[in-house]
Amino acid sequence: MIAQVKDAKRRTRFANACRGLPVLDALLPLDCTLFRKSQPWRFYAGPTLALELSGSTAWLAGHANPAELAGFLSFCGCESAILDGTVCPPPDGWHKAEALTVFGLPQAGPLPLPAVDEALWAQLTLCREASAARVAEALYPADLTRQADFYSELCTKRSRGRAAAWTLEQGSTVVCTVGAYALCNGQAYMACGQTAEPLRGKGIGGSLWKWLTALPPRVCARCSSVHRSGYGFIPALALQNRPSTPAMCPRNNKAFAQHSQK
Repeated sequence: MIAQVKDAKRRTRFANACRGLPVLDALLPLDCTLFRKSQPWRFYAGPTLALELSGSTAWLAGHANPAELAGFLSFCGCESAILDGTVCPPPDGWHKAEALTVFGLPQAGPLPLPAVDEALWAQLTLCREASAARVAEALYPADLTRQADFYSELCTKRSRGRAAAWTLEQGSTVVCTVGAYALCNGQAYMACGQTAEPLRGKGIGGSLWKWLTALPPRVCARCSSVHRSGYGFIPALALQNRPSTPAMCPRNNKAFAQHSQK
């Protein structure tokens, strides 16, 4: 039975379902610890399932009966789900919408520093303590609600040493940003990598990723996903392929995407 995480038994089930999974073992347990009593998050566990629901999207680790899972997601008003298709069968009546990709880098694994436009580089300032409000505005300029949610989440995690966000700034404008948005269980979940469109292809985003992956020794692996922010990931970086892949499964007649892990 899938039930809300309210006691120690279900917290243990939730953690066990996530254990060892790239991205999911960093992101879901940390979110559950920090936001279990906050809106709009809701957290649920089954015997072999961990489920995080925020808004109309669910993140799943582990697996559950497809019919039970479909009924539960429908009851919650969920319109899309991200799951590991190699472990969890899609809920009944759902189909794949798109492929999402996770990349992993083992502890202390170096990233090549890409070539960069030196004249442009000289105009940029690196900020390792970027304003959460400015990062949110850069990532979601047209969505004030998403800005507010992102700002609150980043502030909560960063104040506890569980997240980091860096920017490159040109004058007073954020032109590039990337963050580690969950530092937990020996992983760093890196996402929301974005470079201002006129400056893409000039190597500045790749350089920012290179620096940010030099995380403290307590973080033993870095996993990057293209989904959480909805923005592009920097494919030129040589990251180690991962064996499995979460998938995004919108409901009923909506399109479905395969999420591949690398």
